[in-house]
Amino acid sequence: MVQIRCDEMAVKYIDSEIKENFRDMFDEKYSAEIMKIADHYPDEMSLYVSYEDMVVHFGDEFPRFVLDNPKRCIGLAQEAMREIMGVEEGEVDAKLRLKGLPNPRNKGIRDLRAMDLTKFVAVDGLVRRVTEVRPRISKAVFHCLRCGQKTWVDQESSTHTLEEPAGCSGCGKDSTKSKMIHVLEDSEFKNYQNLEVQETPEGLRGGEQPQRLKGWVEDDLVGQISPGDRITLNGIIDGTPKTTRGGGKSRNFDIFMRVNSVEVKEYEYDVVELSEEDILEIEEAASEHNVFQKLVGSLAPSIHKMNEEKIGLTLQLFGGVRKELPDGQRIRGDIHILLVGDPGTAKSQLLRYIADLSPRGMYTSGRGSTGAGLTAAAIKDEVMGESRWILEAGTLVLADKGIAAVDELDKMRDEDRSSMHEAMEQQTISVAKAGINARLNSRCALLGAANPTHGRFEPHGNISQQIKLPAPLISRFDLIFAIMDKPDKERDLQIARHIIKVHHSGELIMNERDVEVDRILKPDFDKEFVRKYVAHAKSINPVMTDECMQKLEDFFMDIRGSGGETDSIPITARQLESLIRLAEASARAHLRKTVISQDADRAITVTRYFLNQVASTGSGFDIDLVASDISHSERTLLQDISKIIRELTEFHEGGVPEEEIIREAEARGRSGAQVKKELARMKSGGNIYCPSGGKYLLV
Repeated sequence: MVQIRCDEMAVKYIDSEIKENFRDMFDEKYSAEIMKIADHYPDEMSLYVSYEDMVVHFGDEFPRFVLDNPKRCIGLAQEAMREIMGVEEGEVDAKLRLKGLPNPRNKGIRDLRAMDLTKFVAVDGLVRRVTEVRPRISKAVFHCLRCGQKTWVDQESSTHTLEEPAGCSGCGKDSTKSKMIHVLEDSEFKNYQNLEVQETPEGLRGGEQPQRLKGWVEDDLVGQISPGDRITLNGIIDGTPKTTRGGGKSRNFDIFMRVNSVEVKEYEYDVVELSEEDILEIEEAASEHNVFQKLVGSLAPSIHKMNEEKIGLTLQLFGGVRKELPDGQRIRGDIHILLVGDPGTAKSQLLRYIADLSPRGMYTSGRGSTGAGLTAAAIKDEVMGESRWILEAGTLVLADKGIAAVDELDKMRDEDRSSMHEAMEQQTISVAKAGINARLNSRCALLGAANPTHGRFEPHGNISQQIKLPAPLISRFDLIFAIMDKPDKERDLQIARHIIKVHHSGELIMNERDVEVDRILKPDFDKEFVRKYVAHAKSINPVMTDECMQKLEDFFMDIRGSGGETDSIPITARQLESLIRLAEASARAHLRKTVISQDADRAITVTRYFLNQVASTGSGFDIDLVASDISHSERTLLQDISKIIRELTEFHEGGVPEEEIIREAEARGRSGAQVKKELARMKSGGNIYCPSGGKYLLV
């Protein structure tokens, strides 16, 4: 008994010393913040203290003790906060939140071990899913119907069931002999939310599957996190025993984190915090006449040339203005780009660079992606004892307000690709799975890459026939770049020298030797500055001037009129909307509040370059080469051949001979070789059939 008494006194002395330590630090540095919490509670209830501040104030030993005994120390610190406020425990539930933990306390999810249980650690990860905010009881009040006494029961254990009192504290009867009723209105509740984070893709080694950790946030931390956020969770690792098949408790434990604080690593562009110095530096850079060229040159400098493609990707980073019209219609501002080209032309490198540059950038490969992985998957949620179906965000949802880079689009299954149609134009994803009907936002720009069907790109062929992508999907891209690897002595020499210099510089850097890397790899603006520049620029919503609108209108009408008597469709309204988005992006790149004629010129130049590559007929443009399986001229030839076969069928019972069809078509001004080629395609497509050798009939 004496021993127990001495131990209690020792614990009390240690607790008082811990509280006094925190009281000293709070009085010295945080008294104003604590009193602000007292004045604005419950709108403000958390005091954020960095680990570095604790080290500066106490040295290394006491902060380490706090991390090893977090429940005890944080509780005592919160008592010290209430003493400074001059309030009792039930009046203000102020929270101490620690952040900025150093290594080795900042751990990877796969590095968590048994020794970390009950310890305070930091974990970096990518948010995969969050549940809705719900009330969770923290202190339950029970009313005894026998004597009327009220009993309070704390509910802070890691179990998921409501803990009831063993008996009444008034009449002394146990729970089997007294009727205890839970009083909802007198009980205390906290807002809580469950979340799940997984390891970030860049931190994985080859062949590793990203591991996940479940977390539990409370009070003012709820509602702050969205799927796709890259965050650091600071909190206490806790564990619950697994359930055996017989319903008992297993010796194996599942771990989760009681989250104390959240540090968001990267937000979408519109909430990136910029200091006054950052804004001044950005505006100074924007005032230079060649700022756009510098931005383009800062994009993937290790990739040689590809200037036009980099211009398009730079405009994609800035994007156009998203509009909401009075009738509720929304017009997207994001710019979609497709890179089609030969192997070894750095398409994948460009995709990875852009995905890394965008704060909400996501990279995935079409070969390993499914429709559910791109949009949303319905999974059964077992977090914190709940069992229900919830949606887990896919790549296009995680990239909301960012850029989704999808490599190897041609390797995807048709049913998986079809899930992208709504996301590209309406920028939403409609889900009807497991009894869940929801519409998720997918306000992201899509950057896709695909290889030609036969390995190499044929510059004179129909692009929609050279890649395994449906025409409706191709037509949704604002820009399509055909990247071809043509032998050219001078260009090949430049590429070879550039690649050799890049590798040589890397070798010198790896061996810690001095290297003049500025002239080879170092761009005018580094990644972080470009990210801040784009963030600031995207807060601007420029308005087109009359000169700009007139120039875009003239270009559109001029190209539309180039169809002439052939009635071909050189360009559609979709390309006009793309022109507007590109011009707005150019204005944003210069931090202008108006879209001027120079921005229209840049949009026209890059659009004309794209049309010349993939929609040129030699004498003009035919957008059907991009937006459908056949061009306008091929479609009219098909109609003429069908008409000829129909007319000649009455004179040839067993089918119209091929020679007769070609002779009649040549009389109408068609090429015999083209007719022969079209007959073969019509036969393989099922439009005509051959009842006997060399004779055709319509199906």
